[in-house]
Parts: sequence; C-alpha cells; structure tokens
Amino acid sequence: MKKIIKLQLKGVDFMKVHKLTVDNHKEIVELFGENIGDYCFIIDDLLRNKYEGEGFHVYGEYENDKLVSILLNNFINITYYSNEDRPVEVYKDIVKKLNFMKLSGPGSLIEKFIPYVEVKEDTLSYMGVIKNISVEKRYRDLSVNVINSEEEFGMLHELLMTSEEYWGCIPEDKGEFIKNNMINNRNNKRTAYLSVDYEMVSSCSTIIEGEKSAIIAGVVTNPKYRNLGYGTETLIGLFEMLLKEGKYPYLFYNNPAARSVYKKMGMKEVCEWRVIWVQQNIER
Repeated sequence: MKKIIKLQLKGVDFMKVHKLTVDNHKEIVELFGENIGDYCFIIDDLLRNKYEGEGFHVYGEYENDKLVSILLNNFINITYYSNEDRPVEVYKDIVKKLNFMKLSGPGSLIEKFIPYVEVKEDTLSYMGVIKNISVEKRYRDLSVNVINSEEEFGMLHELLMTSEEYWGCIPEDKGEFIKNNMINNRNNKRTAYLSVDYEMVSSCSTIIEGEKSAIIAGVVTNPKYRNLGYGTETLIGLFEMLLKEGKYPYLFYNNPAARSVYKKMGMKEVCEWRVIWVQQNIER
C-alpha cells in the first residue's frame, strides 16, 4: 500500500504526495513530456535503482490525480523536478526526514527549498546536453581511444599530474592510481583520450552512464598542448561514441571558456543548475 501524505494549501487544489515505485514510471515519463530528452540522466537514475533501495526514495506530488512534480532522494542528494512553477511546501515535512547533504536541479526550482533547509553553501552553474555535434574533427589522422589497460591508466596518471587541479585529488603513486582505476573501470564509466607521439595529451571521462545518458567530467589537457584543439577533439570522439550508442552526453559547468566551447560544439544549454549544500546529519 502506498504511503500518502495529504495537505491542504490555501489557494491550491487538494494535493497528495505518494512514495513512487517502478509502477509509476509511465506517469514520470509523461511529467517530463517533450523535455524528457533534456533529463534522460534522471530517468536512467530511476531505472538503474528500480525506484527503491537503501538511501534511494522517490516521491510524487499529485493534483487532481495527475502527477505534477517529483522529489528524488538519491543517497546524499535530493533532486526536484516539475514542468511548471509550483510551491514546494508539500515536500517540507518529507525533506526533514530524509538523509541528504545537498539539493540539486534547475536553479529556479531548487531555490524554492531554501526556506526549508539550513544552507551551508549555494552554488550556481549550468547544465547542457549534446544531441548533435556541430563541429568536425580537426585532426583526422589522430584517433580517440578508450582506456582499457594498465599502461593507458599509467599514461592518464602522468597527464593528470600535469594539471594543478588534480594535485592532492589523486594518488601520487602511479601504481596505486592504476590499481584503483582498473577496479573502477568495471563500473558504468569510461575515459577517452588522444595521444600525440605516444604521449597522452588530453582526456575526458564519463562518471556514470545509463541506457540513454552519460554525465561528462574530468576534461583535461596537458598545459604544453593547450589551445591547439586537442581537448575539443577528445570531446568530439567521446560524444560520437556515446551518441552512436543512443546515449546523450550531459555537461555541468561554470567556466565561461568551457561554456563557449560546448556551445560551439552544438550543446543545448538546458538550464541554470543549482546545488545547495546543507547543514544536515546524514547519520541521523
């Protein structure tokens, strides 16, 4: 039996909040409607976890028996979506009972939760999706490959160590780095790279992939080879692989230069993406 929370808000029709299951999947697809291609990574997340599990909960708001919004609690994260401008007070008591450290989603929607949480940090960036690539490869004699071997992970370690942003984030010991990544390589992720004269000069990765989506991260180019188009070339190669498999690449970014590059490549900017880190005890 579904757990139902009923509220009566002034000036708003009678509403209900249901805890959703895979049986509600069709309703969620209908909620996203024509925008579903912009949020396939959320749909994949729901299907990958089968709408349930420890730390994974899905709630839906109904108005006149129609699903009008969803709240997804995926371990430390909460994501909210509605295709209309609605109050979120209906979720207030639910949010208080969930274990999470941050809320993320379209900026104007997530902003509505600020009165109901203790904000630690509030950040704004952008989210975009690649459905078509509008630029051609510049270096047709070079191929973009996917890392599969220990040797390639060793080359990746050397590449990452040329970029200060990775110092302290990855093991300094190459052997430890290789061992960790050979294990992680079995998960739903991949790293594409471009080599010049047997040196890995640029790479980019997917941090999670689903049936119809892949989230892109870790775009890096050796400083010696920057401003030559190698990073863009590597992205094009990875995007081509994913699109051929029926997966849309999704990008989250706040760097103006990256934003410009992505748009030139054909990215559709979907929305301003807000992440609110909260004062929350996830052990409670």
